[in-house]
Formats: sequence, structure tokens, C-alpha cells
Amino acid sequence: MEIPTVNIKSKKLIKPSTPTLATLRHHKMGFKDEVVAAINIRIILFYSAMNAGPDSTINFITRLENSLAQCLSRLYPIAGRYNHQIRTIECNDQGAEFIQAHVRNNIKLQDVLDPKLNPEMLNNFLPYGVCDAGEISDALLAVQATVFECGGLALGVSISHKVADAATLCTFLNDWATLSRDETSLDSVHPMFNSADFLPAKGFMGYDPPLPRTVKHRFENNYITKRLSFSDKAISMIRAKISAGRSYSRVQVVSAMIWKTLIDVDRAKHGSPRASMLIQPVNIRGKTTPPIPIDSCGNLGGFIITGCSKAQTLMGIECLVDLLHNSIKKTVRELKNLSPESDQLQTLVFNSFVKSETCDELVSVFPLTSWCKFPFYQVDFGFGPPVWVASSAGPVSMVTLMDGPGGCGVDAYVNLVGISTEKDTWKLKVQILRLWKQAYQIDMILMDEKLEEGSTVAFSKFGVDVIVYVVSTTDMAVFNGAGKESKRISFEIVNLRY
Repeated sequence: MEIPTVNIKSKKLIKPSTPTLATLRHHKMGFKDEVVAAINIRIILFYSAMNAGPDSTINFITRLENSLAQCLSRLYPIAGRYNHQIRTIECNDQGAEFIQAHVRNNIKLQDVLDPKLNPEMLNNFLPYGVCDAGEISDALLAVQATVFECGGLALGVSISHKVADAATLCTFLNDWATLSRDETSLDSVHPMFNSADFLPAKGFMGYDPPLPRTVKHRFENNYITKRLSFSDKAISMIRAKISAGRSYSRVQVVSAMIWKTLIDVDRAKHGSPRASMLIQPVNIRGKTTPPIPIDSCGNLGGFIITGCSKAQTLMGIECLVDLLHNSIKKTVRELKNLSPESDQLQTLVFNSFVKSETCDELVSVFPLTSWCKFPFYQVDFGFGPPVWVASSAGPVSMVTLMDGPGGCGVDAYVNLVGISTEKDTWKLKVQILRLWKQAYQIDMILMDEKLEEGSTVAFSKFGVDVIVYVVSTTDMAVFNGAGKESKRISFEIVNLRY
């Protein structure tokens, strides 16, 4: 599709509707807040057409701004600024940046929902880049409301990881949306930035990762982002093949598939098998006894680290999903036996952080985070839930899992540093389809199809209809029994359909 042209109409700072008390001007950061990178975490919520007419759009934008000001009074740290010199959030009410934009060149919302969309185009709907953060002048929260000519809306949100994890971002969005609907259900609910109550800071002034802007140029020219979509039916089929009587979640199944793919690509890159490690953040809210409230804000999580030996990397997905399942189950069981304010909880989180930062150089490490099950699809500003919630393309070597459109299935955003050729991209896609140790056949009889670079071709494999995007074609001096010439194609998977 044509690249969306997004024009910025206005920028302004939205400040809390009620000034923050002087006694609250310096936010007490927790341990994970102090050690997490000062990058932005970002999300885009796409909504179908609002009520038609320019007046309704203006009224809606005004309502968004006013309700955001109210929300910032409740969640005041995100209206402040991060002071890197003294490692603190200054709650000075400088405000969140609010950007109003519109899409030109007649691009409709439905065009952006196309599964073939290059996920890197999503950056057009976001206010800040991943690395546009860390300086005292940077807003901790930025919002870009982009209106389509058809009346659809893309709400791009960027928030500093120094004050928020995915759970906090979700809490903020639902709080803001409830205020926008002018409901009174928030009277008895008040999210609090209280991560330091459960994970006190340790004063790691010596732990000083580079500010994002200083490494931005190195990352931006050396990564590629791909979106892989897995329908609920596809996940159920895969689960049935590999479960062997065990109960695996959809996130575990998809995580194991992608981990296996990355292991195979890594082996091809190094020429031999290497031990592997999958690092997954774990949200500790709701998992201790008694539970930490789910609306507690800040960075409240540790890491689940699953190791895989050289020998195990040569085994199938069944082995990896079993390793993941056991690792997750063990961590959840440990958390359930801990008090939220205990030294043991702090030690567990601290040790998982240290382990994630001190991996053996001969071990290939793959970070994967899941935002599935967070209620992003419940963020309703008054005209219904989003039709699609998307992650962002970004210069981070990480895999992000999201609930698919409408909350169904799983979307995987694979950000890989160092993969820059179509050949490497094709290898990644082909490996994804090796679900059951069956090599994917790419020599196909396609003389009855119009086969050109840039075209799409549909065919069946494993009883599944697959739509592929043709990257390149090569004639082969091979004929089948019917005398038809065979062609080898390099392709990218667009989606699976049933």
C-alpha cells in the first residue's frame, strides 16, 4: 500500500487539571524503575469511524484533552520529567505532549488494517521514537491523535519506561478512557505509583546504561521489524500437535515457535549449535499472597529466564514449549508463596535482573515480552473498543506478543538487529512454518499462476490455505511429469486464512 502521509496540525502540552502538591514533587522510584532503560514503550489503538463531521471531531479532540488533564492529576508522575543526573522523576506538572494529526492521500483506516502492512509504517502514527527519551526536556508521556478522512482514529501513545511498564500503560489508558466517557466509576478507584513500596530502590548510581539518544543512530540503521499473525485456530492446531496431554497457553505455544525459529537462524549464523536463553518479563501484580493490586503503577516485574542446552536446541518445538511451561510454572509458584513486601520477593526480582544482565557470551540470548491478556481492547473513549491494538516497530532486538485484531489470536512483532537482506527475512519466515519438523516445499508448479515479483500467490500446505508475497523468482530447468516447468520462489508469509 501507499505509505500514509501524516500531517501534524497542532502540538501542545497538557498539564494536570489540579496542581500537584509540593510534598509530592519528587517521585520515589523503585528498584526496577531505577535500572530499566530510559526508552519509550509505545502502542497504537485504532478505532473505527467516529460520528461524521468536522465539528464532532473537534469536540472529541477537546474531550480527549480535557480528560487527559484530569487523568494527569490522578497519575501525576507521568506529567513530570526524568532527571538522569539524580535518578528521579520530578513531578513538576510540565505536562504531556498532545499532538493532533490527520492522514492525507486518501488512506483509509481499512488500508492500515491490511495484514500486508509493513509494521515500520506504524511509526507514522506515534509521537516519539523508542530512543527519543532520557533527557530532562523530554515529556514522559506523549499522545498523537491521528484522524483518517474516513473518520477512523489512530491513537498513538508513547510513555517512558522509567515510570511505566505495559501494565501501567494499560492502567493509564483505561483510566483516561473512563474519564473521557464521563463515568463516575472511578470515584472509588485510584491507581497509585507505589512500585517502591514493593521493590525499594537500591541506589544503583553506578549502573548507568547509555541514554537512548546516544545510541539511536546505531540502532536505526540496523534492524528490521516483521509482524507474524497467528489465528486462534492455527494456535489450536499447533497445540494439538505438540501438547502430548499437557496444557500449554497460546502465548507459550507461539513463544516456543518463535524461539525455535530464532535458534535455527542463530545456528545458521554461527555455523554450529549454541546454547540459548529466552528472557521474558513477568508481571508480579496479582501473583503474591496477598496480591499486589493490579492497578499499582511503575515497573513491577522480574524476569523468567529459560535456558536451553546445545543438544536441546536441536530438538523440536515440543521440547522448547515444555521448558517454557515448566519455567513459568516454577516462577508463578514461587511468587504465590511470597509476601508482597517481603525481602524474599525483592531478592527474587533482583537475582533475575542480575542473571539477565550477566549471560555467558557463548549463550545466545533472546528477549521476548508478552502484552497478551492486558485489557487494551477495553480502552473505550465513548465510541466503542479499538478494532486493532498494535505494537511499534523499534530498534530493539526483541519479540513482542500482542492480542490480535479484536483480541483474537496473537500478533508477534519480531525486531531483529543485524537482519537486513530479503534472503535472511525469507529464512526467518520459512522457519516459522516448520511447525512439526516438516520442511516447507518452495519448489512449486506455478505455470498456471501469474508469477511476478511483488505479486501474491495462494496455495495449500498441511491443509492450510497460505497467502504468500513473492520476493523473487528463479526459473529452474526441471519439469514435472506433466511437462510443466517448475519455478523456485523466495517469499514472505502474509497471513494464514481458513
